[in-house]
Amino acid sequence: MNANTRKKIWIGALVVFALAAALRLFLTIQRDGLGDATLWIALAVVLVICGITVAVMIGRSSRVASHARQGRPDAVVIPAYSTAEAADEAGSFAHAPPGLMGMGGSPMALVVTAGQVEVWAGRRSTAPSWTVQRPADAGVVQAVYGSRTIDALRVSDGRTSATVVPAYNALRAMGGSGKEDLRRAITEISAGQPSQ
Repeated sequence: MNANTRKKIWIGALVVFALAAALRLFLTIQRDGLGDATLWIALAVVLVICGITVAVMIGRSSRVASHARQGRPDAVVIPAYSTAEAADEAGSFAHAPPGLMGMGGSPMALVVTAGQVEVWAGRRSTAPSWTVQRPADAGVVQAVYGSRTIDALRVSDGRTSATVVPAYNALRAMGGSGKEDLRRAITEISAGQPSQ
């Protein structure tokens, strides 16, 4: 089963669950009144808030990557989320990008060019926030992401570095790095071109 089929099944299951919950809520209100439906109303509100939050985060991630692609149309662009280490790495520059969350999770993009790896941060960025010179070492390290320590991608030239969670699939990356995404990012940085 390919990723597109799994995605369709997952979305279909969520839609069926949401419809069943809405129907159950409607029937409970009709039968028992509003008081007995409080739990279902609270659950519906939580689900709506979670859905909006996820949609906003995915939208922000795609905007950063889109700006990077517009700025460097012939380069490899790796969408990513920041780690706590990335916020520290950005803080060492005089013009650190605003809005990087200290615990990670801010949308970013790595742009791989012939001479450097550019780190784009911020939804409205029109230029890289900092750069790592090539040849750069790209590898997997332990990094802080939210309240957990996870495998993350670290690109370093010995002086500057960037530690991120690759987000080829933004929804999956919100939970942390996937081994497949880490391998793909390392391959693209090493080769300087998209992997298949």
